[in-house]
Order: sequence, then structure tokens, then C-alpha cells
Amino acid sequence: MAEGVSLGKGAWDCDKRQEIPPDKEAEVFEEIATMDLPFEGIPTVPPRKDRSHMVFFCGGCRYRVTAHPDWTVAKVKQALWAGGIQRSNKPLEKRATPGLHSWEDLALIYAGEVLDDDDKCMADYHVPPGCQCLIAIERAKLDSGRPDPDSAYWN
Repeated sequence: MAEGVSLGKGAWDCDKRQEIPPDKEAEVFEEIATMDLPFEGIPTVPPRKDRSHMVFFCGGCRYRVTAHPDWTVAKVKQALWAGGIQRSNKPLEKRATPGLHSWEDLALIYAGEVLDDDDKCMADYHVPPGCQCLIAIERAKLDSGRPDPDSAYWN
């Protein structure tokens, strides 16, 4: 992949520590519409079967990692870190915050709630198995109050 991560582009497999090719993303993330459960004759995406991976959005890229609801928040952050999520750091001269330097610099968000207790299990925050709608963000960004909670960033 080119230098850095561009918004809205790219996917990374943390278990394999490699980019997921754009032409394989729909397959990997189980987003291929089929006629298994059509809606008025239109193909739909069937329920996902993969319950062993979670997907986090960070810096415009999707990060897929093995994670389970009975894992602690700290264990999931460590798995993301070991898998290469720090590649989402912007170049030093373009940063408004310090960047990611360790797994402790990550904050995870699910359903608008910051998973702020590293010792709690993901299930304590009601994160279901195979969840693909989580956010990983640099904690310093949350602590700075920017982006503003009403910002289009969150749309």
C-alpha cells in the first residue's frame, strides 16, 4: 500500500499483518449480496458467519483482528497493536496529536460508548461476537475534545 492510509480506503488483516486487497474486501468482510434472503427479489447480504473476528475503523481504514467478547478491552487493544494498527499514524509533521506509540494510546468505541476500562470484557460493553462496527482512535484525540462531539467527523 502507498505511504500512509487514506480516508475511506484500505483494509488491514491484523492476524496476518498484511493489507487485504481491495478486490477481496467484500469476501473477507462477508459483504457479498446473495439470493439466500432476498428482499422483494433483490439480493441482500446474509447474516455473517464469522464470529471470531472483530473489525475496527481507524484513520479511514478497516482493521480485522481475531477477538472475542470474553476478551478484555486491553487484550483486544494489544491484538490490534501486535497486528499493526500503529500504521494509521500520520507522518510526524502532519500530526496534531502525539500519535500511537503503544497499545495504551488506543481508545475503543462501540455504540457511541468509550470502552474505558481495560480490565472489563468486551461483552460487558455489549459487544457481540463478530462485531464489525467498532472504532479505534488515538486516546489523545478523545482527551483533546476534538473532534467536537457534534462534528461531521462522527457522521
